Amino acid sequence: MAETLVLFQLSVLLLSSFTRVLSQEEGIGGWFIDKYHDHLSPAEAPKTRKGHHHPKHSPTPSPTYTPSKPPTKPPTYSPSKPPAKSPVKPPTKPPTYSPSKPPAKSPVKPPTKPPTYSPSKPPAKPPVKPPTPSPYPAPAPITRKPVAVRGLVYCKPCKFRGVKTLNQASPLLGAVVKLVCNNTKKTLVEQGKTDKNGFFWIMPKLLSSGAYHKCKVFLVSSNNTYCDVPTDYNGGKSGALLKYTPLPKPPAASSLPVKLPTYDVFTVGPFGFEPSKKVPCKK
Repeated sequence: MAETLVLFQLSVLLLSSFTRVLSQEEGIGGWFIDKYHDHLSPAEAPKTRKGHHHPKHSPTPSPTYTPSKPPTKPPTYSPSKPPAKSPVKPPTKPPTYSPSKPPAKSPVKPPTKPPTYSPSKPPAKPPVKPPTPSPYPAPAPITRKPVAVRGLVYCKPCKFRGVKTLNQASPLLGAVVKLVCNNTKKTLVEQGKTDKNGFFWIMPKLLSSGAYHKCKVFLVSSNNTYCDVPTDYNGGKSGALLKYTPLPKPPAASSLPVKLPTYDVFTVGPFGFEPSKKVPCKK
């Protein structure tokens, strides 16, 4: 705003100075004309020649000069007032709008249950009686029988010493074996000897078939000094478990009465002894 006012005042000063120069020039010209106006005489009329008739002309009027007006004063301009500032209105607050209420939800009607239909009753059938089970015989009570343990003992040939085999072995007479059972607080030990066929049979009095799984059979000694080293073939050294062996049934065509055994038979082995390494093999 201040720069605009300064430019306006400068333009007014330039315009006033230009009008003053023009007025001075007009005053000087008028003064010069007034000064020499009195010395200028009107021009003489031309003389008429005799013998010629010329029409009379009226004399030409002398030029009249209007006195020049004194120089007019340049107009004075009052400094223009700066435009009045319009009062600044405080910023109007934006109109506040109350939040529009959400449209009221229409109450949701619960879904109507489909009509239930009672199942049609099937035609009444006559009641079927369950078949009466045929009477089964009651299971026989578990009876514990005495136990009999059997097995064979052999002597291995010298050439198969250290080999796990009984190939070409011969029955050993007088070998001692023992049955050890740990089914009670007191360990049960029963011994038996082999016959000429190498067969042994042990039937302890205090052992029943209900505790056979806690018994083992071991090799003890040999009556043959040449073949007296026990081997672990079929558990002869570490102990062999008892295997239940059902006895063969008598033939049905027999007319003689057959008496069934009153004990359970268990089998172990066969076992084997071998010659000592200190003894040279016989040729």
